[in-house]
Amino acid sequence: MAVSAFLQMTLIAALVTAVPGQRAGSAPDSRPSSGAEDFDLKVSVSAKPPAVGTVVVPLTVHVDRYTPEHARTTMTDALKHGGYPGFLRALRDTPRAGYLDLDGTKFNIRWAREVVDDAGRTLSFVTDQPVYFAGSTRKGAKPTAGYEVAVVQVKLDKTGTGTGVIAAAARVKPLDVTGVQIDDYAETPLKLTAAVRR
Repeated sequence: MAVSAFLQMTLIAALVTAVPGQRAGSAPDSRPSSGAEDFDLKVSVSAKPPAVGTVVVPLTVHVDRYTPEHARTTMTDALKHGGYPGFLRALRDTPRAGYLDLDGTKFNIRWAREVVDDAGRTLSFVTDQPVYFAGSTRKGAKPTAGYEVAVVQVKLDKTGTGTGVIAAAARVKPLDVTGVQIDDYAETPLKLTAAVRR
C-alpha cells in the first residue's frame, strides 16, 4: 500500500464530522468538552537506509478541552469551501484545546476530538503549526513550505493504552465526499504508542 494511501486511510477520522458506523445526529463524543487529560506518546523514527536503527522520541499531549462539534464543523466547512488556506484560518481562529509538548517546546492544539466505541476510544489532534520535518536535512529533500500543521491519531483500548500515527508536518485538502486527504511531509508515517497518564 502506498504511504499516501496509508495515511489517508489511517488519519481520515481526524478531520471528518462523522465516523464509520456512526449515524448523523448521534452523539459523536463520549465525554464532556471539559476536564484536562494528559497522554504520553512514544514516536518511533527509523533511520533511512543505508543507515540502521530506530530512535524513540517521547511526546506529551495535554488536553484542556475537546473541541465542540460546531467548531469542528466550522473548520471542515472552511476546508470544503475555502480549501487549505481557508482551513488554516479557521483552525488558527479556534480557541486552543491543549498542546503537544516536545522536549519543552509546546505546539498549540486547535482540534481535539474523542470518539468512543466498544473497544475503547479514538483521539485525534491537529496543531496549528508543524512539529517536525522528518528527512528535511537530507540532500535533495523536498521544500517544507505549505506543511503547516501536524496531525495525530491514537486508538486506545479500555485500559488506556494503544497505538497510533503522527503526520508531524502535514497539509490537508478536500477529498470528494468522504472528508480530507492528509499529505504528510515524511516519506513514511511515524508510528507511536500511547498511554493515558494516571
